[in-house]
Amino acid sequence: MVVALCALCVGIFVYVVGSFFLMRGHVGARGFRLSFREMTREALWSLVTQPLLPWYYGFGERLARGEKTPVVVVHGYMQNRIGFIAIARRLNRRGLGPVFGFNYPWYRSVAHNSKRLEVYVERICAQTKQEQVILIAHSLGGLIVVHYVLHGKGKERVLRCVTIASPHAGVLYRGPVLGASSRDLRSGSELLLSIQGALPVPVLSIASTHDNVVYPHGQSSLAARGGIDLLVEGPGHLSILFDSRVLDSVAEFVAHGADTSKAKSPGVA
Repeated sequence: MVVALCALCVGIFVYVVGSFFLMRGHVGARGFRLSFREMTREALWSLVTQPLLPWYYGFGERLARGEKTPVVVVHGYMQNRIGFIAIARRLNRRGLGPVFGFNYPWYRSVAHNSKRLEVYVERICAQTKQEQVILIAHSLGGLIVVHYVLHGKGKERVLRCVTIASPHAGVLYRGPVLGASSRDLRSGSELLLSIQGALPVPVLSIASTHDNVVYPHGQSSLAARGGIDLLVEGPGHLSILFDSRVLDSVAEFVAHGADTSKAKSPGVA
């Protein structure tokens, strides 16, 4: 146990320090104190969530109960539904949901996991006796969601969706990445070119000014394709899922969609 904990801490340290260093040339400059604060937040949320990954592979599918339109959350690369515990709690407090966590083999291609998502959504609709769902995705999950609404049954089944820190124009990182999904994530990939069409459902894309994995923030933009962009100041790639501004924005969009009198307008939060 001690060895595993030490290995986890070393892995998180390497991830945080390395990724924050690599992003520096692609984002706006900021002071040491702000950088250190966000690095610390990213590290702390990693320490909270990563030990729980094994449990949430097998358990925790229903993250929150509710009687309204079901919400399906779609995780990112090397993660699972554990990353959405704060979002699920915020939606539950707002009387939204139920919230279901979709796990998928992140190392497989986006197209493969899009088909898996389609099967999962059909099951949730049958289980809840609802015709549509709302999707919330993080990182790689956003590409799966967009593929599903463009090339699957998503245009009929999805009421609206939110993507958070998703590389809709790909990642600039060119180092080694595991799995078939690594090819799909690269900027200019064949997969990305196949999902550049106009969005058939309302989509809110939330990005950070200083995401340490998806940078610069324009890589997450969907405004030119009919989506709504929302930029938040500062958080890292994982900690953005626990940022109070993001939680509020997600809940508002889930509740009210693109009603600009109630949902947040594009801009910097």
